[in-house]
Amino acid sequence: MKNTLGLIGPTLMVFIGLQLLESVTITFLLFYGWLLWAPIIEKAFPKESFKITRHELIVSIGCGLAFFLFVFGGVTLLQSYLLDIKQLRIILWDWGFSGSSEIWLILILLIVNPILEEVYWRGYMYKKVRSQGKALTAILITAVFYTLYHLLSVFHIFQGWFGVVAVLPVLIAGVLWGGIREKTGSVTGSIISHALSDLGIVCVYWFIVR
Repeated sequence: MKNTLGLIGPTLMVFIGLQLLESVTITFLLFYGWLLWAPIIEKAFPKESFKITRHELIVSIGCGLAFFLFVFGGVTLLQSYLLDIKQLRIILWDWGFSGSSEIWLILILLIVNPILEEVYWRGYMYKKVRSQGKALTAILITAVFYTLYHLLSVFHIFQGWFGVVAVLPVLIAGVLWGGIREKTGSVTGSIISHALSDLGIVCVYWFIVR
């Protein structure tokens, strides 16, 4: 039961903040509050070292750059099919991507988000699920629930069924980062790869949408 709540909790926070209350600020507070509160309340922050070998660092950067190119390059080439730029600008304006808050939201996406999400999913939740079964099971379960709450946001951004297609890279990334976590025993590699992937999203916003 505790694992179920931990797995579904982030999605519930995003649903409440984004769908019910329609506030990005409240969504951030609920979502990141959950990522921090759940491990703290159980005194279960991941014990693994954040150290990483040179080889693991190179692999993590390589994976992150691949996702960066996939995201930024893919959207650049297919933007006319994937995005309604005018509608997206309206959505992002409503979400608070304007003025001084724009830079803060970008910094959150590039720094806070990769760290907290990876510590939660590939650290805290992965350890809990892994202790009850095989590595592949833990990788897949955490990747699926990590992907789940992204559906709530991409449906607002992408046209039609492209919203479903758009989360497939998120699922693939979750599986890959889970594999890095299992292989290295650390969340550092997945944090680095995640940050570079999010950089691709920021570049899409800054150079295409903004």
